[in-house]
Amino acid sequence: MSLLSYLALGYALYLVIRLTYSFLKKSPFQHINGPPAVSWFMGNLSQLFNAKGLPFHQKIVDEYGGMIKVHGFFGDEQLYISDPKALQSVLIKDQDAFEETAVFIETNKVIFGPGLVATTGDQHKRQRKLVNPVFSVAQLKELMPVFYRISDRLADAMETEHGENPVLDMSEWMSRVALEMIGQTILGYSFDPLSSRVNNPYTSAIKELIPTIFSLSLIRQFAPFLSRLGSPSFRRWLVEWTPNQAVQKVKSISDVMHDTAREILMVKREELGREKAKSNRDIISVLLQANENATEDAKMSENELTGQMTVLIFGAQDTTSSALSRILHLLSVRPDIQDKIREELHTALQAKQSGGRLEYDEISELPWLDAVIKETLRLYPPVPFVRRTAIKERSLTYSPDVHDLDSSASVSVPVGTTLFVGIAGANRLESIWGPDAKSWKPERWVNEQAPGRRVLPGIYAGMLSFLGGGRSCIGYRFAQIEMKVLLATLVLRFRFSLTDDVVVWNLSQIISPSVVTKGGEGQNVERKGMPLRVEVL
Repeated sequence: MSLLSYLALGYALYLVIRLTYSFLKKSPFQHINGPPAVSWFMGNLSQLFNAKGLPFHQKIVDEYGGMIKVHGFFGDEQLYISDPKALQSVLIKDQDAFEETAVFIETNKVIFGPGLVATTGDQHKRQRKLVNPVFSVAQLKELMPVFYRISDRLADAMETEHGENPVLDMSEWMSRVALEMIGQTILGYSFDPLSSRVNNPYTSAIKELIPTIFSLSLIRQFAPFLSRLGSPSFRRWLVEWTPNQAVQKVKSISDVMHDTAREILMVKREELGREKAKSNRDIISVLLQANENATEDAKMSENELTGQMTVLIFGAQDTTSSALSRILHLLSVRPDIQDKIREELHTALQAKQSGGRLEYDEISELPWLDAVIKETLRLYPPVPFVRRTAIKERSLTYSPDVHDLDSSASVSVPVGTTLFVGIAGANRLESIWGPDAKSWKPERWVNEQAPGRRVLPGIYAGMLSFLGGGRSCIGYRFAQIEMKVLLATLVLRFRFSLTDDVVVWNLSQIISPSVVTKGGEGQNVERKGMPLRVEVL
């Protein structure tokens, strides 16, 4: 018998014991409605973790409300939650009882190292306390010249390419500029000059990571079991000998990310040892300095520091490019809103007596630019759901009637229960946002306070796009100002409009666009991208 066969047999025995227990115990969710399982083995997982699964996620919220029973492997009962009362407990009030899933933590630990998305409890709180100040408003104001410099470089490159083709793949450009923006502001490192195609191993790795991880969504469920097998070197050997192309691809991507992070960290330490480093304001330099000044029990280790670097880059690149791509597409659908932003920018620039660029406070206060970003993140959050696991038993209060948030019921959640936090579902509740909740209406944010902030426990504008509580997105202010500077630069220099291409949006944990064309025998063929017609102003 091979080693893998023994491992499979051991895991099968574990499942038999767990299943026997689950059959004997009474279901705690008998009174919770939800979609029927596709199969006893897969439950609803093949629907929830599916590239074409976005309509299913919305459908179950529409049909079953804010507290839904879904099924995992072998009849395991899980909860899909978008109810505001229940989310208040999961994300804020009882957040210590609902931790990241073991699948999420163990997978991220292998890929990124012990950074913010791979730690829990006191270690996570200690890291967050040290990292949080580097995303302060004061630090972001220091980075404004970098944001503008890279935005200008992008616009120049687009104008050059436009001379050859008036239709540009804006998804590709947003992906490239988001990575370069993060590289320069967080690491002080250039991944992509934007003026020409590059073959940077890190650039290729980061673009492939999310789709590859998503393709392993079902296999990843075994990560907690595998993480307890032997030593780290044994687990590494096991991964290297796993005959799965996607697993090997993730291993290679992880190696590239770690090697690059270590190299950059070494360079940054050398720079900090020199006098000129005093003027170096990239985020990692600031974090390194803060780490040096921290008390011994608060300092991060070398592995934790490289973990933060890979996490910050990964966490900000795909989500930002996804949001920017969606915004440009929506502005092409609604040229009237695009014109409002352009007019608003011209007015603000003309009002500046000193001339020059809009500063942090000035660009932050532009109502239409702000409204477009908020409404897009509300309706189309780049990450439509996250998951949690109950590590302490708790009772969740929720509203059984989605049209009446004052109605009340409760459900007891046993230890070990997996929860889906329905970000998109909560962001689109008609009981909060009104009958037009599923429509893109930036005007709902102009000159009025959107209703979501009164009931949803989100860190940003009363929505859940950046989550809330102790595991909310630490760089949400960074993302906002980055998007505002990029959009302001592009809208002032170009006009965007739709082509005849059919663009669809796919779920790979982070939502991304692709173009549908007719292939052989009349079948649809998809390729990554989002072409838009671009006119130089």
